[in-house]
Amino acid sequence: MKKMFLQEKTKKTIKKVVLAYKERRSEAITSLGFSEDEYKEKVASLRSKVFKDFEERLKTAKSNLANRGFIVHEVTNKKEAQTLLDKILDKKEKIIKAKTNTGREIGLESFLKRSGRQFSETDLGDYIADMFQSEDMHYVLPAIHITPEEISLKIKDRWQDDVVAEEESLTHYLCGKIRENILQADTGITGANFFTCDGEVLLLENEGNISLVSRLPKKHIIICGIDKITANVSDAVDLCQTAAIFGTGQRITQYVSIISGPSKTADIQNKLVVGAQGAQEVHLILIDNGRRRMIEEGFGDILRCINCGACINFCPVYHQIGSCYGGEKYIGSKGLVFSFFNDSLDEVVKKGNFKCTLCGNCLENCPMKIDLPDMVRKIRRIQSKRKNQTAQNTKMISTIDKFGNPFGKIDGQKTPDKLYCC
Repeated sequence: MKKMFLQEKTKKTIKKVVLAYKERRSEAITSLGFSEDEYKEKVASLRSKVFKDFEERLKTAKSNLANRGFIVHEVTNKKEAQTLLDKILDKKEKIIKAKTNTGREIGLESFLKRSGRQFSETDLGDYIADMFQSEDMHYVLPAIHITPEEISLKIKDRWQDDVVAEEESLTHYLCGKIRENILQADTGITGANFFTCDGEVLLLENEGNISLVSRLPKKHIIICGIDKITANVSDAVDLCQTAAIFGTGQRITQYVSIISGPSKTADIQNKLVVGAQGAQEVHLILIDNGRRRMIEEGFGDILRCINCGACINFCPVYHQIGSCYGGEKYIGSKGLVFSFFNDSLDEVVKKGNFKCTLCGNCLENCPMKIDLPDMVRKIRRIQSKRKNQTAQNTKMISTIDKFGNPFGKIDGQKTPDKLYCC
């Protein structure tokens, strides 16, 4: 079970990282000649247009992707996704995976472990978190809470190697371990940042692991929400830049890959052959998992999210309790919304829907201008109608009905036992 509050050293580590990120983010936007508000207006408008005729665009995208050689699947929920993966994956395959938030959403890791399949992480942050058997603490920086000293000690314990507790030495050492796994793999699994109506898939990264995961193994499986659709490559590249700026404060990531299907060549007698140096087989699994319901029930704006993680960087609740807030699928207010559409209302309460302060920092920092606080309010109203309240809320409501205030009988000489302020 997760601890409710973060340790003080973890809070300090996270605070240090996000403050440096904010400064880099501002510099990146300024270098493009925009104020932050101007830039948000531009990219939010770009992202919104594809949802005006969503189903028609999705149909077009699926057709064009198939024509380019992708094996396209669409599944309704987590169970269907896991059943499909079981069919696609051979039991003896060695699997490598890159960071994929949609993979977390469908329980990819637990499925692979439960089915007895060999797999290893290739994202350095995920690899470190896996070493410590720790929960991912952030969308973009999953090992943000683990210090260099702790990593150095873990390496000594696991491999009996002495590595200096500083970033460069640790990175080179662990990336060497990751590359050994990559070179032995039969299948690579990645997410996708975007796919286009014209039939391309875009992936952005800094480490280079996603490029290797998508190209070196013979089989590449892409897991992606149906909401990651964009009109064309130009729009997708602009949004990849936005994800870099608001994700880590970079002007652009080190790599942006545009995949248009399996590898192919026509170098012998101009005869087109599928399967050259890159993947011979590319599966694209498109996930619904409540997304269409979100559109139908007035929560569709959340599908404009680009998973940059900016919403949680300055969230006061996240800074106190970390990834406890929001749930297993996504951290923060976004996690609450996805939990609302995929779990019970009781689970939404457990994952912190009444912990949200409605301060608006998530909205203030979101490049897509998604009003997450308003969505939290909507969920609370539904919970209130259905009597899904925390014990504290139930007590306060009862006390207000009885005494006209949440504290109970007031004695002017004493502070109430319970202030219900946090």
